[in-house]
Amino acid sequence: MNSLLQRYTAGMAHYVATAAEAPLLDIEELGRLAITDDISLDEIAGLHEGAALALTDQGVPINQPEIVRRMSACLSALMVSAAVAYRTKIDLLEQHRQQERDRTERNRQRLETLGQFVGSVAHELNNLLQPVRGMTEIMLADLAEGRPPERADLETVEACAIQAVGVIQGILAYVRRETIAPQSLAFGAAVATACTFIRPMLREPFEVVIHDQDTAVLALQSELTQILLNLLQNAVQAGATRMRVEVDRIGGDWAGGAGARAWMRLRVIDDGQGMSAAVAAHAFDPYFTTKATGQGTGLGLAIVRSIVVGWSGDLQLESEPGHGTTVTLLLPVSVG
Repeated sequence: MNSLLQRYTAGMAHYVATAAEAPLLDIEELGRLAITDDISLDEIAGLHEGAALALTDQGVPINQPEIVRRMSACLSALMVSAAVAYRTKIDLLEQHRQQERDRTERNRQRLETLGQFVGSVAHELNNLLQPVRGMTEIMLADLAEGRPPERADLETVEACAIQAVGVIQGILAYVRRETIAPQSLAFGAAVATACTFIRPMLREPFEVVIHDQDTAVLALQSELTQILLNLLQNAVQAGATRMRVEVDRIGGDWAGGAGARAWMRLRVIDDGQGMSAAVAAHAFDPYFTTKATGQGTGLGLAIVRSIVVGWSGDLQLESEPGHGTTVTLLLPVSVG
């Protein structure tokens, strides 16, 4: 404010002395600049009183009619330019808010349309999987007792069909905003089971380290498998050559002051290309993807987050370009 007061005082003194047009133009610019600096109209008006006192101290007879008229012209130039700039600023802010509202509404409509489409596709896939699962069960029942070679293959087909149905149910639940009640699972053992199922599907090997096999959490085996498959596939697509799945039990401090409550922690660590902070900030947003058209829907991590939140858990992502990514899943230990 002091610099603005000095400039306004100098401009008014110049105009009072000369009645030239240039000082008024400078004062108008000063009014616009003050609005740009987020100075209120009341504070801008206060500049005139400060300038008048400064001119009095300089011996200017500010009570003479002509000087009063010229000082009033300065005040008018200052306040009119400030008011116009303020109105322009308000209009621009409102225009920006309206653009944000329009963008939000377009995104809502887009998500709703895509959700309906995804739900329809998932429903059709679910229908197609039912005969696969049913015929596999019949073929297994018709096989002779013992374990002929065909049985292992059919059991793999059946397991894949069951898991696919679980994945589709998770997608449908996400699209419909439904919640499937979790069950008590020995978390470490459930992760080991999921990893055994996933290994044949990935072209890159991964390490599994489980420090706690038996502690229970509330979750679903099919959705846990879906989460791990999604995270490991993302790591492979990011160019990872080393991947590690870790499970351990930790105290509540990790969750930001959650007290003494115990948590089971699952971490998926990779040495892939990583991502920038800007990309990581949107990684869990629905339909956000950095993959080429046709190579990703942007639903994967959004569904993962939805599942984890439904289990009363937390999900964190740490990543840096060139240094890989770590996704941490935290679930409260089941009591009882």
